[in-house]
Amino acid sequence: MGAIDRLRRATEGASKEVIEKEKKSEALEIIKNVAKIEFCETKEENEFLEVKTKEILNLQANASIQLGKIFKEVSEKIQEDMTYCQWLELVGFNRMTALRHRRRFELFENTSTDTAKEIVGSLTFREIEKIYKNLEENLTYLNTSNSVIEFKMFLKAENPIRSEEIRKEIGVNINFEIFNNIKEKIQYVDDKRKEEIEKLLLKIEKLLKD
Repeated sequence: MGAIDRLRRATEGASKEVIEKEKKSEALEIIKNVAKIEFCETKEENEFLEVKTKEILNLQANASIQLGKIFKEVSEKIQEDMTYCQWLELVGFNRMTALRHRRRFELFENTSTDTAKEIVGSLTFREIEKIYKNLEENLTYLNTSNSVIEFKMFLKAENPIRSEEIRKEIGVNINFEIFNNIKEKIQYVDDKRKEEIEKLLLKIEKLLKD
């Protein structure tokens, strides 16, 4: 094989490698639907804005997911917490922001439908935090939702109901009888426990006032 043939083959191999890398790095079209825009007088301009809105939302979603992937990989590789935090500071992120991107990536990895992927891409960080408060149930509903709006409505309604259920459970499980004749009971405990009881009672009083 001559030098020219070897060079041609090497060039072809390099070109294929570059093309494959470019394909892998292409942004996914996660967000497929955007709200109808009617800012302009002409239909053409409104449609143009819708296209550009979709492009921006997809860029944001892809960036967040890719950042989350990187943060997850680094946190798993670098076990030492302080080193991880120092690295985050070096690249210009705080720990909480990195965690939010990681959670979006983890949710995205656990989606089973294109609709669920679109939902994850469009979630706010606050909505992601809500999902993680009841992850298993919310993830199940995420993968069976028919639209972004449907899931967001569920998420908005789900937490107040759950909070009310929790409050009811707390109310039922508190044994108020232990507070009967508390003054007399305190007389029979040592000074150290008296101090602890006093601190706890003050804390309870403060919580009730709040």
